[in-house]
Order: sequence, then structure tokens, then C-alpha cells
Amino acid sequence: MTNIKKIAVIGLGLIGGSLALALKNLNKDFIISGFDIKKESMDMARYRNVIDMISNNISEAVSDADLIIIATPISEIVNVVEDIKDSLKKGAIITDVGSAKEKVVRRVNEILPEDVFFIGGHPMAGSENEGILSATPDLFKNTFYILTPTEKTASDPLITLHSLLTGIGAKVITINPEEHDENVALISHLPHVLSTNLVDMIDDRHNDMKNLFKLCAGGFRDMTRIAAANTKIWVDISLENRDKIINAINEYIKYLNRFKSKLEKKDIESIKDHYVKAQNARVNLPKFVEKDISNLYEVRVAMVDKTGEISEITTAISSHGINIEDISIFHSTEFSTGGILKILVQGEDAGKITKEAIEKAGYEASVKKVLSD
Repeated sequence: MTNIKKIAVIGLGLIGGSLALALKNLNKDFIISGFDIKKESMDMARYRNVIDMISNNISEAVSDADLIIIATPISEIVNVVEDIKDSLKKGAIITDVGSAKEKVVRRVNEILPEDVFFIGGHPMAGSENEGILSATPDLFKNTFYILTPTEKTASDPLITLHSLLTGIGAKVITINPEEHDENVALISHLPHVLSTNLVDMIDDRHNDMKNLFKLCAGGFRDMTRIAAANTKIWVDISLENRDKIINAINEYIKYLNRFKSKLEKKDIESIKDHYVKAQNARVNLPKFVEKDISNLYEVRVAMVDKTGEISEITTAISSHGINIEDISIFHSTEFSTGGILKILVQGEDAGKITKEAIEKAGYEASVKKVLSD
């Protein structure tokens, strides 16, 4: 596993600042440098001990850094990589926090030298508040954090980053960049588009319906809360994941038209079925369950440890909705070309599903309970 000593955070807003605080809480020996185009953000980050040192420029920030976190808007990620590519140490790990991945991952991997490793990242965490003053080390606890390795991703960097994020309390899921963008288009980007367009429609209608805004109650306010989010960020997201968002909008329109048809036909049973189905789905959304170490299962995989192998295995697991609690490689004299991959998951069913997913991917696996009854 790569030895992380110095971490550079580029972009000292809510996410960048919170990651810096969380990692510092995880290991007090980490040295964290920071850079932001806003000097006041750097000054406040240093004043709050979010970072250990202010960098005069972006190259200085990443100099000798083992891990670089790019926490800028999506539209700036590739530009940042261009700026720092000649200042990176051999073996450095780079990750980002952008909420669209496919284009960024492809472009960044085209830019970086072969001895530097990029793993796309997306924390599914946030706050209505913005900026370094709102940064908190607890922002990622019990929240999903998506990593998007590719077939070219090396094992050690992925395991290192996975372990760090698990260490700060995140539930790390590994999926490929394209699948990530399809997922977030449906569950994150489409809701924002719906919310903003609903507000836009009501805003236009209230000109001839003077009491409309006055009557906006709980349901409207709950659904449109996210419309108040940072507009620049959402312009960037909408353009970066445009194709997937368009597909999601088209699919949603089909559902609206289907429901509209039920109303036109006064199909009471179908309308009732629609509401019941949606209610049940909403009630049964996955809830976080506290980790129970007595219910941890260890899955072992003998592997060659070649480039892309860890990515293939973890993606196979995550595609079945299984969260990896911990992951590590133990090199053994029995496996001169590789070692044993150990994966911890929560629950007996998760252990069985994980084993089956790994075997389906073409590997041999075994599973056992960590703590015997």
C-alpha cells in the first residue's frame, strides 16, 4: 500500500476543506497543503487549521505530495491537471470530487504521465452552506463516496484511496465512469432539473395568479429546496453530463405521459397502483445500518495483481449493490506473481453475493465469517 505522508488539496471550499479536516482527524501526521484561487479561502483554511500550509501557487502545493485532491468545479478539473502534471512526484495519486466522471476520467488519463495515478471520485455529500467556513470533518460519515477506476487502474493506489475514504467514515462504492454518470443523471442531476423547472414554471404563473407563491406549502418547498443550490456548479454539471441528463429527461417524460394518459382515461385503479408503487419504493429506500463487526464476512481472492484487476473485482462487487467495508492485499510466497486480496463486507448474504460476483468475473474466491460464533 502506498505510504501517504503529504496531501495537497486544490480548491478549499466545503468539500475540499471537509476532506482536509477528515483526513487530518484520521491521521494527525498527515501534512496537508492547500491552494485556492481565492486568497481569503486559503487564509481562512490556515486560520481554522484545515490545512498545515498555504501554497503560493498550484505547483508548490502539489510538490512532493503523495495524494492530490482536486476539489474545484468540474469545468476546472482538466485545467488543474494540465497545470500540475509537470510538478507531480512519481507514484502520486490524484483524485477529484466532480459529480460527472466519464469525460473527466478520459481526458485526465490522456494528460498524466504513466507513473502518476488518477482515480475519479465523487462524494455523495454536501450542505446547503458553502465555502471553507462550512467545512466539517463529519461531512462524509455514513455517506456514499463513489470511486470510478478503469481497466488501467493499478491496485495499490485504488486500495490506498479506498482505505482512506473508508477511514473517514464514507461508504465507498466502485463503479465505472459511464455507469456513474448514468446513475447520477437519474438520482441527482434529473431531480435538480425538475426542481428548477418547477420553480421556473410557478414563477412565471404567479404573475397572473398573485396568491400562488403565498400558497406554496410543504410539498412544493420540499421538492424545490435544491433549486437554491450554487448556479455555477450546476451549469458545469449540466454541460459535463449533458447526454446522460438528456436521456434521463426523455425517460422521465415517458413516465409523465403515461401518468397523464391514466388521468385522461380516469383509470382509477392504475392511478392508485401508481401511487402505491411509488409510496412503497420511497418507504423502502436503503437506510444506513450501523456497522456490526460481529457480522463482518471476509472474502479472499487469489490474484495476479496486474493493472486493472482490482478495478474489475471491485466494480463487479459494487454492481450488485454491495458496499466494501475494507480491502487489502497480502503478498505471499505462495503467489510469486501476486497475492491474496481480502475484502470485508457486512452480512452473510453480502458475503455470498460478493463471492458469486467475483467468481462470475472469472476469479476463485472463498468466504468466511470474521468472528466465529
